[in-house]
Amino acid sequence: MLDIIVTSSCRKIIVKTFESFFEKIKYSGEFHIKVNIDVLNPKNLSFIKNYLYELGRLREIKIDVHINANPAKNWYEAHALAIGYLFSRIETPFYFHLEDDWLFLKKIDLDSIVRLMEKYSFIDHIRFSRRQIGEKTRLYHLSDEITEEYLTPNIEVVIDGISLVQIPTWSFNPHLGRTSVIKNFANLQISENPEKYICHKYQEVSENGKIYIYGKIGDRAIIKDLGRNKIRQKIRKTRYIISSIIRHGKYPEYFGT
Repeated sequence: MLDIIVTSSCRKIIVKTFESFFEKIKYSGEFHIKVNIDVLNPKNLSFIKNYLYELGRLREIKIDVHINANPAKNWYEAHALAIGYLFSRIETPFYFHLEDDWLFLKKIDLDSIVRLMEKYSFIDHIRFSRRQIGEKTRLYHLSDEITEEYLTPNIEVVIDGISLVQIPTWSFNPHLGRTSVIKNFANLQISENPEKYICHKYQEVSENGKIYIYGKIGDRAIIKDLGRNKIRQKIRKTRYIISSIIRHGKYPEYFGT
């Protein structure tokens, strides 16, 4: 049994997420899906509840749905409460973290990743990349600036025949995680970015743990973010390029995962 935790802001794109998940994820065990719905789009609530009910019935999967009709107005606080609640509901040694706006692009053998984490207790987190895996990772939890000084080299490793890239940052990208670690962040009561918060606190709760991306440096994206604001991303990238030219006198490579 593997728990899948899912945050939803009551968007219909959750259908595409689950369709791609079941199409691309290979797993021989059973799933228990646990969904937190923050009702930001009330008109979609009935549709999503019915969809999840039918999904569970047709695939013979247990699906628990928690509905928060009055999510916090502060987005970070609302997100922290949602994931903190879901972390508190995890009952299996490992969990799969998912959100309602991801599309899986390639087949993933989840059985082999679970076996790897069962065998090696230092592996806390293996995630899937939404862009080509770069040679460096941005330390976004230390600064909002996208500059060379906040980039750190990635480390390629092969463990039991599986290619991974070791990185320093936790992420809410779809990933397989170790429950004993993430339980330290159950029932979060914070109003800051919860992803950055976990990045800051991670080494305190898992001194010898390691975080990885699935694949090799240079591999293309294995997932796609359906909910990301493309205009905001272009502005962010442009600012990085301009800043690099001003500071270093050269056009930078755009890194990230």
